[in-house]
Amino acid sequence: MTSPTRFTDPHAVDLWDSQFRWRSGHRLCDRTIDATWQRVATALADREGEECAYWRSRYAFAFGQWQLLPDPRLLRFAGTDMPVPALREPIAAVNAAAFVADSHTRRARFDHQRFGAAAAVAVRMLDDAAIAFGPDDDPSMRFGIGMIGLGDALASLGLAYDSAQAIRAAQAIARSLAMGCLHGSLKMAQERGDRRGDRCGQGGQGLAELWRNRALPAELAEAVARNHRHEGLTRIDGFSELARLANGASDGFDPSKDALHDSLGAASVDRQTAQRAIRGAVAPWIDAQPQTSPLQA
Repeated sequence: MTSPTRFTDPHAVDLWDSQFRWRSGHRLCDRTIDATWQRVATALADREGEECAYWRSRYAFAFGQWQLLPDPRLLRFAGTDMPVPALREPIAAVNAAAFVADSHTRRARFDHQRFGAAAAVAVRMLDDAAIAFGPDDDPSMRFGIGMIGLGDALASLGLAYDSAQAIRAAQAIARSLAMGCLHGSLKMAQERGDRRGDRCGQGGQGLAELWRNRALPAELAEAVARNHRHEGLTRIDGFSELARLANGASDGFDPSKDALHDSLGAASVDRQTAQRAIRGAVAPWIDAQPQTSPLQA
């Protein structure tokens, strides 16, 4: 039996209650956040046919463990008596902090395998969402799967945010996100084929172009070249609301809350330098990035 979702931040509780808890008139429908998870998971897994029960459970488990957070539009509307707005470029956040084993000890390590698997689940979840709630006038599937909790994960690993080890660890985590999403996309293409209209097949490169300058294992190159289901999978920002819901997880390239109270938090110039370095290490593995950023100013 899955344990109830654990809140540790009262601001996260307030956010859930005010923004994502389903109320219908004077009736309270989501008695707990686990009811919210089940509501969203059920609405998404309805597209899974005979495997509906499995994926409903898989999605709800990932939500409840703070491993994976779905698009805020899904949290607000999926499975309620209100229609889900047409989902253009749906997003999801994978919480890196949830994948550190033996955190804050000498044995602390990042579980790249489980993190990559969660990223693949995020692709499937958004594929289900796009089928169910995507706009009829846009057959493309462009997702925005990103990370929250990166700064928290680095702190749990015992790495100083401004250290070379933290930069290398952040880059490895970003690579695991990208590879996990890629494997998820290939799985969806194998199961469900190219998307409607196959716009990438009509002159575009799809994911192959995005992976052209990345270290792609040779055995995957041919499969990626044939995969025209998704136009993009990952993005670098836009997860602040989901980070706050996940018990105030660190957002984007912010350090952990603990780091804000040490010397790094007090030295804003050093903090910005560290953020630029981590961003530079992560960015090559991310498909969509903002045109401008305060870190680049």
